[in-house]
Amino acid sequence: MGTAELKRYHEIYEILLKYGFSAYLLEELSPGLAKMDLQSRFHPELHSYSLYERIRMAVEELGPTFVKFGQILSTRRELISPQFCQELEKLQDKVPPLPFEVLRPTIEMYCGPVDDAFLEFDTQPIAAASVSQVHRAVLPDGTPVAVKIQRPGIRDVIDLDLPILRRLAGRLERLDPNLALYNLTGLIDEFVTQIYKELNFVSDGQSADLLNENFRDNPVIKAPLIYWEYSGPLMLTMEFIEGVRIDRVEVIRSWGVDPKKIAEAGFQSYLQQIFVDGFFHSDPHPGNLMVTKEGVLVFIDFGMVSMVRPERQELMLRALLSIVDTDAVEFVNCLRKFGMKIPDTSVEEFTDQIYYAFVSSRSTRLHQLNFGSAMTGTMEKLQEYNVRFPSSLMQVLKVIWMVYDVAMLLDPGFNFNDRVKPYIKIIIEERYLTARSLKNIPRLLFDMTEGIAGVPKAINEVVKTLSSGSFRLDVVSDDVTRMTRSIQDSTDKLVAALLIASMVVGSSLVMNVPYIQDFEGIFWLALSLYLFAIFLAVLSYVRLFRH
Repeated sequence: MGTAELKRYHEIYEILLKYGFSAYLLEELSPGLAKMDLQSRFHPELHSYSLYERIRMAVEELGPTFVKFGQILSTRRELISPQFCQELEKLQDKVPPLPFEVLRPTIEMYCGPVDDAFLEFDTQPIAAASVSQVHRAVLPDGTPVAVKIQRPGIRDVIDLDLPILRRLAGRLERLDPNLALYNLTGLIDEFVTQIYKELNFVSDGQSADLLNENFRDNPVIKAPLIYWEYSGPLMLTMEFIEGVRIDRVEVIRSWGVDPKKIAEAGFQSYLQQIFVDGFFHSDPHPGNLMVTKEGVLVFIDFGMVSMVRPERQELMLRALLSIVDTDAVEFVNCLRKFGMKIPDTSVEEFTDQIYYAFVSSRSTRLHQLNFGSAMTGTMEKLQEYNVRFPSSLMQVLKVIWMVYDVAMLLDPGFNFNDRVKPYIKIIIEERYLTARSLKNIPRLLFDMTEGIAGVPKAINEVVKTLSSGSFRLDVVSDDVTRMTRSIQDSTDKLVAALLIASMVVGSSLVMNVPYIQDFEGIFWLALSLYLFAIFLAVLSYVRLFRH
């Protein structure tokens, strides 16, 4: 263990001692010393704070690595209590700004001399955080920009803290076996991946570009434009946007912008991001969402983004719809398909408890669902049954939960059911019933045909496997020959019947797609296949009756 690490351990110990958590470091070394209430002896002024308040204060003092972990942990509502979550949400990573001269080498690394690269550059930051600080500047063509610069040495601080954080998590799990359920070391590993991604500003800028591309036809949703010729892994130059945080409702209203429309646009945008684009901004707290005087919702800070594979989108959509429809059976089925382990003997009882949580979340007004209450009740039941929620599904539901909370700030009468159902219907139509989805039909028919055609080969392989085993049965009889021919004939008929059925079903689905008449080529191809399949079916029945 190096000198820097020993020094950091001493700093952490001093802070934990100050806030009354030194027992976690001393328990294994000296149980007697750990039981001494050193915090109340040396820092009696902190004794009046609650446990969660002291945790939050300690985390803030421990520095950027711990603050970032606390901020991410605050979004994991399935793991921690609501009170603890609310306290962690207060975490701030504001720090005194660095002098401009400390940042100048980083700027000149990507842009050359500051005076040559920028028409103006404000040396006083407009925002300062533990990882970076932001300065306002003007490009040579007069474009105002915001320049986000990484604090020099911050990676070294994080590299030093992460192993220590992992060891502390392991020690906590050993001291309290109940904490093993939360998989603290696994959370640290996820955090390591996340924080190193945040340190690469190129990834941040690429995510902003991708969101702008996905919403290029939506004038009220955007992210800052990135000026790549002035950017790199340690610096990001982006469009400067005038606006306020999304929770400044009175200011937004004073501009003549309807907060309800902002709530609607934001909610719709997240449903599109998750269930259509498969790429979404996964940290939608009010500090990362801005509103302009023109009523445009701006996403900033893309350090935390997530992706959903297409095959997972459908399952997540079904899970969300089951919450809206109070369908506990379907919701539990979705959880199990995501890999959640529920003992067979407990499924019925667990499903009843989830149903109770869903029903309890509905207000006296008919069909009015409080999504936050539904999720809180579900989390309580999961903890009660010691069941770990599938992380990928929780990530999506957590984001929807956070967006719902923001929407309620903007529009206290926000009706989750009335908002989500129309969009789910549109998403389903776009996914399965539009010309874009028809491109997949040839591939699906090819896969179906290939599977059907492979039946005889599969049967042949089974026969070969059986014949090559230790048990071998040889029968010589004329009946065997006739039986083989009968099986072959039956297989041919089965393959033909399946092909005809697939052609009828596939062409029928295509012809019933709304507005399919607008795509004449596809429509006439489907109709031709349908008529040809009917002809083959009639011919097959005639041959069958004759036989």
